[in-house]
Amino acid sequence: RRERSSITSRATEVTTAVDTECVNAIRFLAVDAVNKSNSGHPGAPMGQAPIGYVLFAEEMNFNPADPEWINRDRFVLSSGHGCMLQYSVLHLTGYSSVSMDDIKQFRQWGSKTPGHPENFETAGIEVTTGPLGMGISNAVGLAAAEAHLSAVYNKPGMNLIDHYTYCIMGDGCMQEGISHESCSYAGHLGLGKLIAFYDDNGITIDGHTDLSFTEDVGMRYEAYGWQVITVADGNTDVDAIRKAIKEAKACKNKPTLIKVKTIIGYGSPNKADSHDAHGAPLGKDEAQLTRNQLGWKYGEFEVPQSVYDVFRAHAAEGAKKQ
Repeated sequence: RRERSSITSRATEVTTAVDTECVNAIRFLAVDAVNKSNSGHPGAPMGQAPIGYVLFAEEMNFNPADPEWINRDRFVLSSGHGCMLQYSVLHLTGYSSVSMDDIKQFRQWGSKTPGHPENFETAGIEVTTGPLGMGISNAVGLAAAEAHLSAVYNKPGMNLIDHYTYCIMGDGCMQEGISHESCSYAGHLGLGKLIAFYDDNGITIDGHTDLSFTEDVGMRYEAYGWQVITVADGNTDVDAIRKAIKEAKACKNKPTLIKVKTIIGYGSPNKADSHDAHGAPLGKDEAQLTRNQLGWKYGEFEVPQSVYDVFRAHAAEGAKKQ
């Protein structure tokens, strides 16, 4: 029994190490790209990286070789200013539309990695986002389309249309009126395959959200008819995110809001949990301090092969399902 416990402990340590390395790869691609362009929003991707990792390395069905696969899972980044999260995971999973050179050209004229994601510019981007609240509203539309198409075309034993819509939204999205209307409608329709992550970091570009935004978001969504789940530590507790997604999928007749408590700019010694990490580069010195704090021993734009292996193995599973 003691030997079995030791084996389990070692396996857990290995899994945690893999999780951490993959999550930090996303974080530092964002940090390095924003630093190189001297413009952008590093803080959101640094906080949302664990969510992006679980979705694109474990949960979602997609095929980088065929971004238009009709039954792929959809992902919408409603907080589009944090698009280095999306470009990072598209690159890591093997989408040819986002090479490392494209990441190095973040926010440059004519690049495939503009400052807000554009679906007509970069394969793998489902929805052009930027105006806050618009992305979650589009996600509601995508989930409604899935529900309609499955009702029309699926037959017993033959589910032609069967996929999930995932969305990450921030405090700004929660404040915008359009998100209130669309999320109310999602609750009314009972869109059980819509799973939205609320990046609850308590920061806007002006400072902490309590300057102007103190409502109980969870209670509002429960009133809309959503299931609401809370992840207390979205910075390091990857298992809690996995568990929340499993619980969300078990609820068939309601959309789910997963409130993920994160720290904007997680890992930055001097800018984490501050609006300083929201819309400006960390800077070279702070980036190095962040590397030291998170134990990331790789240089700028350097990603170990082991990280690519994890993401691309999952992408290959999606290709087989197609």
